Amino acid sequence: LSPLRERPFVVCNCTTLAPTLLESELFGHLRGSFTGADRDRKGLFEAAHGGTIFLDEIGELPVGVQVKLLRVLENREIKRIGSPDPVHIDIRVIAATNRDLTEMVREVTFRDDLFYRLNVGAIHLPPLRTRTDDIEPLVQHFIGIFNQRLARTVTGTAPEVLDIFARYPWPGNVRELANVIERAMVVCKSSVIVPESLPPHLFEVRPARLDDEPELPDLSLRAAEREQILRALQASGGKRVEAARRLGLSRRTLYRKLARYGIS
Repeated sequence: LSPLRERPFVVCNCTTLAPTLLESELFGHLRGSFTGADRDRKGLFEAAHGGTIFLDEIGELPVGVQVKLLRVLENREIKRIGSPDPVHIDIRVIAATNRDLTEMVREVTFRDDLFYRLNVGAIHLPPLRTRTDDIEPLVQHFIGIFNQRLARTVTGTAPEVLDIFARYPWPGNVRELANVIERAMVVCKSSVIVPESLPPHLFEVRPARLDDEPELPDLSLRAAEREQILRALQASGGKRVEAARRLGLSRRTLYRKLARYGIS
């Protein structure tokens, strides 16, 4: 585990603040430095001293703030608005975005020097639609959170719900899944989430192919996964336990996928 695990962990969502307030929120200010500054205030970087600051949606930072953030990363010091004196900080910076920063650098909407300073260790998280095995544990995670928040005792989902989730493309990724679970738990009356509790857009189907359109092979990830499972079953002589071993899956996961793809 990280040696900073017991230290402060400060989160800043760069999309929730107006550009005029973002600099004050990050770096702090002195009393009287601008209208409404009625007292000295530490910024998030000072609050994270000795720990970690998480800059969510960093691609939304105005260019002027990007310049000051670069200076912070290089010198490990900040200046509150209205103060000439630097304040030393010892922090770890983690940043996230759903924007293509490489493309933004080419378009000169994100500073290249800041990009290279941040891009020390990058983790690419694929969209939720391509990692359907993550849906079930995420659902259980959010059920636990919303049970506490909503004072509910929901224990899980009906099997059909997971099948619906696996077919849906999740354009909003994990945030959309969390929203769907919260909404379902608000309206459901039983101890499990059932399809009737889900929002209608999850049941929308893709438009049917027109008669004059050429029929193309199914090159989706779902089709490839189904074909891989069929091959494993064939190589295992129909033995599901052996097929699960060949695929590197648990038996429970394999059985769920068999039901999802209609493989008997």
